[in-house]
Amino acid sequence: MQLRVLALSLLFSTPFLRAQTVVEYVNTADFPRSPGGQFFYSADPGEQSFVDGGGAGRFKRTGNAFMAGGATPLCRFYGSVTPGPNSHFYSIDAGECASLRAAQITPKPAANQQWNYEGNGFNGTIPGISASGKALCPAGTTPVYRAYNAAFRNGVKNAWDSNHRYSINKGEIDFLVNAQNWLDEGVTFCAAGSVAPPALPATTANAMQCASPRADKTFKDKQGTIENEKAWIRSHIDEIYLWREEVPALFASDYASPVSYFRPLKTWAKTASGKDKDQFHYAIDTAVWNAEIAGDSGVGYGLDISPKNTARRATIALVEKGTPAAVAGLRRGLQITSVNGLNDTSSAFAAALQNALSPKAAGQLVTLGIFDPVTKTQKDVAMNAAAISTDSVPLVSTLDTPTGKVGYVLYTSFLTLAGEGALIDTFKQLKAQGVTDLVLDLRYNGGGYVYISAQLAYMIAGSKTKDKVYERYIFNSLRDAETNAPDNPTPFYDTASGYPGTNTLEDAPLPTLNLGRVFILTSNGTASASESIINGLRGIDVEVVLIGDTTVGKPFGFFDVDNCGTTYLAVEFKGVNQKGFGDFADGFAPTCN
Repeated sequence: MQLRVLALSLLFSTPFLRAQTVVEYVNTADFPRSPGGQFFYSADPGEQSFVDGGGAGRFKRTGNAFMAGGATPLCRFYGSVTPGPNSHFYSIDAGECASLRAAQITPKPAANQQWNYEGNGFNGTIPGISASGKALCPAGTTPVYRAYNAAFRNGVKNAWDSNHRYSINKGEIDFLVNAQNWLDEGVTFCAAGSVAPPALPATTANAMQCASPRADKTFKDKQGTIENEKAWIRSHIDEIYLWREEVPALFASDYASPVSYFRPLKTWAKTASGKDKDQFHYAIDTAVWNAEIAGDSGVGYGLDISPKNTARRATIALVEKGTPAAVAGLRRGLQITSVNGLNDTSSAFAAALQNALSPKAAGQLVTLGIFDPVTKTQKDVAMNAAAISTDSVPLVSTLDTPTGKVGYVLYTSFLTLAGEGALIDTFKQLKAQGVTDLVLDLRYNGGGYVYISAQLAYMIAGSKTKDKVYERYIFNSLRDAETNAPDNPTPFYDTASGYPGTNTLEDAPLPTLNLGRVFILTSNGTASASESIINGLRGIDVEVVLIGDTTVGKPFGFFDVDNCGTTYLAVEFKGVNQKGFGDFADGFAPTCN
């Protein structure tokens, strides 16, 4: 059954509706082909009771609502169960209302779909137009956004009925548009006010209540259910997520596992360049995560390739010391022409290569066709996967030039704790050699611990960092106390941490080159803590010359949080430098390509 008796609302007058709460409902069960389901809105308590009781089919409240009110009524139309559209439509535009009413045929032909006027649904305010041509709601009112489910797109009818969603939460619209392929129709009217969604339980109410508790009692898991795990996830996002107001309201019951529920609980907005505003929302098995932090990259062959996702011939960009690739004699610059017999002329080559270079277990065999562009020779190389340990500083060198000694440092990860000690040893070496310029290679560095990047920035700039902010964190609207806390800013650390696994002594002074300029090599994989180096140094007017590609664009960070054997990494803060700048979500463009 669908909405068939909703003319009930016409029993009440428009003035009665003006002060009412407009409740949002959704039905996915009766509309399985409609992306995101069908949405319905009512400001009539009697009609709400009817829908809540199941009289209109399997509609349920989303938890979203807004206040009706204003000088202008919204007309309300309904199609029909058959021939449809089995949906309601609301408009504050008098011309649009008149047009639809004029197109209505009475009595309704059995074979024709049309919108049938039901009267006025509730009242709102017509938005004005800003100087830039955008809809603008008057002070004291709340914009209501509308999206269309694209039942008709480019004149072609899809396999579902037309439906619109109306929401004061732009995050709900972004989710439908960017995850469900709906069309964004902008602000269509203004509501009298917002209605706070139902309060969520604190994370402590469901923390570590696991469907499958771990045997290791140090984790403090308790017997629970998948529903407990999902409830913890939703509360966790609400409490810590940077863009908490932009998270769509989703039913946990629609998702089979905690991780599948976690994935869409994020902002679905886009940056100015069209990238996802949040590209970094992910979950990982806790054991795997802990191994990565310890420098254990799991099993592999020990090589990195470029480009990663195109049909163009893949070139070996990096080979880790002591790995199967190194033992086999592979080196930077060699080209991969085939993988397990599949040639690079195949459209499936790029995907096959990525899959083959991500082995599931030690011992897994891969055979690569290798071409040497220098000797013009071709050969096949077979390798067995093995456990890989990351060397975060695999290459350091010093070059003599007419203007002095230039140091070169390849640094591949801020994520390994051992990298702190390795960097300290590296800069002691460079300082002893009298280096006066530095090339820092961050092409393969996707980030990691911000504190290590703050140490690295100090080891580059030295005295210029005194009493300066390296990075200050901006948290969500519930965490203003943390944003404004005196100990919030991360300084340019000038001493070692002494943390276990770093091979350092706590508070030991760090070496520094005291440079006013640094050259940084970047790629489209340079991100996070690697970008903090760029932003932090520019914030104190150190000249940072970027050579390579535009970086990822991640001025955001998170703290890893384990629950029931899964580590969740949801963006918690935005980092800004000494000058308050942190708006580089589209990445840092290179000084020289």
